[in-house]
Amino acid sequence: MRRLCVAALLLAACATNPVTHKREFNIVSESQEIQIGQQSHEQVIRQFGVYDEKPELNRLVDTIGHRIAATSDRPNLPWHFTVIDTPMVNAMALPGGYIYVTRGMLERINAEDELAGVLGHEITHVTARHAAAQMSRAQVAQLGLALGSVIAGPQAAQTYGQLVELGVNLLFLRYSRGQESEADLVGTEYTTRAHFNPVGVERMLVGLQRLDKHPASGIERYFQSHPDPAKRVRDVRKKLQEIATTNPAALSIDVKRDPYVRVTDGIMTGNSTERVVIRDNTIYDREHGMILQAPGGWIPTTSEGALFAMTPKGRRQNMAFIAQEVENRQLQGYDAQSAMRNQFQQMGLQFAGSRQTSTATGQRFVIDVWTGQTDSGPVGVETTQFPHGDHVAVFMFLTPSLSRYQSPLGEILQRAVIDRARARAVEPARIHVSTVRAGESWSDLARRATRNPGDAEIIANMNGFDVKELPRTGMLVKLPEEIIPEEK
Repeated sequence: MRRLCVAALLLAACATNPVTHKREFNIVSESQEIQIGQQSHEQVIRQFGVYDEKPELNRLVDTIGHRIAATSDRPNLPWHFTVIDTPMVNAMALPGGYIYVTRGMLERINAEDELAGVLGHEITHVTARHAAAQMSRAQVAQLGLALGSVIAGPQAAQTYGQLVELGVNLLFLRYSRGQESEADLVGTEYTTRAHFNPVGVERMLVGLQRLDKHPASGIERYFQSHPDPAKRVRDVRKKLQEIATTNPAALSIDVKRDPYVRVTDGIMTGNSTERVVIRDNTIYDREHGMILQAPGGWIPTTSEGALFAMTPKGRRQNMAFIAQEVENRQLQGYDAQSAMRNQFQQMGLQFAGSRQTSTATGQRFVIDVWTGQTDSGPVGVETTQFPHGDHVAVFMFLTPSLSRYQSPLGEILQRAVIDRARARAVEPARIHVSTVRAGESWSDLARRATRNPGDAEIIANMNGFDVKELPRTGMLVKLPEEIIPEEK
């Protein structure tokens, strides 16, 4: 009987894919997709924040996104397009029509039609129900058990609740190669229908490939979630050959490079966000008023999933300083220190005592010390908390081993200054749009931008060129005030 129930579920759950028009297994309805997207969207905004310094940039993303979505196979979804505040180079989608482009991605593309290529790809993940299909496969075993029991209703509801709880993790689903290929090819078709030049898709992919030579902030994350870039370029080029036969006029449409480059003038660049500015190896936490100098050989960053972080160059997996935010409501009535102690005990770490330290401006911190064992070997953790309004900033230092006589977290905090006015006064690095002068090379432009001709290749790549290609006189170029240290 149970097998018959499961078989009936599989049959009933087969739905027609809106893009391929093939029957496929999917237990997530369209209304559930929309609800999952709505609830997960709130978590995304809490974690990353919206980049809204340049309203014209947000409007451009929204306008192009809706223009493409209107030509898609699911035009009636409640589409939302958001620029999130992170230097990570990526674009992501949630079920139900929620599309995100990072500020880092907008820094590195160079035309409206390239942006259309990014958005068309993510829109296809939604229209083809790729996330819903992955969630369905992940939950089918649990639903099978639910149908085999007398409490199928509550179990099914619990399973749906688990889908909603995935939240931000849905952004970083690793789609199959087939799904990525489908998103490229169908996305190219969508951009063509919306009267963008589909060559923008190819140029966007080639440009990101160039940047992959420099481990810039987050570019590696793009290729983790969007694998095999060389094959993707080849497949898109084949698609462009088809379009050249069926719709040759599409390949003559202006890619709108100059209008896009102009709108990036003044955009924040480098590792900063609107909340945390990083300049000259120093972290300026605008919200908490804290100023932290990175130790020599360490790289500060606004890390994905954290407020900010620091890691030593060359030993990224072994040691790290991380600052995260925890909302007061998540503490479940405990004070911050007790809540963190409960959390670490549940993780199997052993409490090894406490230490005290003070910042350069006299603020005192109690540092808890923890030790434990992981699959990779021993681990030592130091933690402390900084209550602030409706949340707590949690500072952690992770290392394979801790000395009884040294406190790495304490040493960092001892050099810290808490001065809100000073922290808020520091401006992040920005992109300035300029015109190429007669005879200028990429080295000359790098000298203008960062005063370092050695940054020539990075700046050429940021503008969509190989460093061996000479910039054209009179061409608009993006000149960043600062290059992320990891890119060098």
